[in-house]
Amino acid sequence: MAPGGGISLVELVVLGWSSAAAPAPIPIRIDFEAPAGCSTAAAFYEALRARTDRVRLATEGERSWNVHVRLSRSGSGVHGELRVIHERGETDTRTVKGASCDTVVQALSLTASLAVDEVVAESAPPVPVAPPPAAPAPREPAPPADAAREAPPFRLEIGAHAVLTQVVAPHVSFGGALAARMTQQRMDDVFSPSLGVALIHARNDLLQSAGNADIQWTAAALAACPLRWQITGFLGVQPCATTAVGWLAATGRGVMYPESVVRSWWSAGGLVRAAASFGGGTAVELEAGISAPLVHRRFILLSPEVNVGETPVISPLVGLGITHLF
Repeated sequence: MAPGGGISLVELVVLGWSSAAAPAPIPIRIDFEAPAGCSTAAAFYEALRARTDRVRLATEGERSWNVHVRLSRSGSGVHGELRVIHERGETDTRTVKGASCDTVVQALSLTASLAVDEVVAESAPPVPVAPPPAAPAPREPAPPADAAREAPPFRLEIGAHAVLTQVVAPHVSFGGALAARMTQQRMDDVFSPSLGVALIHARNDLLQSAGNADIQWTAAALAACPLRWQITGFLGVQPCATTAVGWLAATGRGVMYPESVVRSWWSAGGLVRAAASFGGGTAVELEAGISAPLVHRRFILLSPEVNVGETPVISPLVGLGITHLF
């Protein structure tokens, strides 16, 4: 206290400092998804802290805001998405495109700092009022970090392939396939399931002479692929279990009275699928698989009797084509 009952300069400074004390930082958790080698959550947080001191990382069990960051490659560039979930709801999804991961992370950190300032400004009461004394509310445990992570939605994928196979030995059949799948691509997660169906038609007289029998194979094939390994930023590999149902049609050649027969086809097996993406959801795909026919068939010409072919123990299949993810 200064002489004469006044307030000293030191006391004014202390009172002014106390009344202008900055609010406590907001605890946040960062949910960061990006292709391998494309920045990290730590880099995003460091860029965010460089722009605002309103946030800090939440401790275990502490209630917090959730900041969702998702990076994906788009052609030769990078696409970024940001969404902030806070106590009053969530912000709109903000999107950024850039030439590199670091550029997009810097832009998203600026967007995140502006979003935090906007939510804080909207949440601030117009006139500060001291609340009446009240018993402290019980603290609810924060949900686990994994529970806050939202699974990406399933997306439709359409493809067309050229197919080379052997369904009746010794004949080699060539044809095509149209496929439709529901795919869930999780960034940096091996569990990325896919379930699809393909309609296949192949015959033995497209690449070579049919010999003594025309063979046609038509089938509907189901493929279930629970896992996916992202080898590089654009190349992924999937193992799949397959089953096929259809029919075989065989017609004799080189005889006076050719006859045709149609028999059912049932098989089960597996394949490995490799897809190389070149942007915009479009990819070149290579499939290689084997299946076991569940019913053995033999085709015989009469007068004279000639065995023209039979289903093999193992039926190989190779497909090459293009797909697009919607």
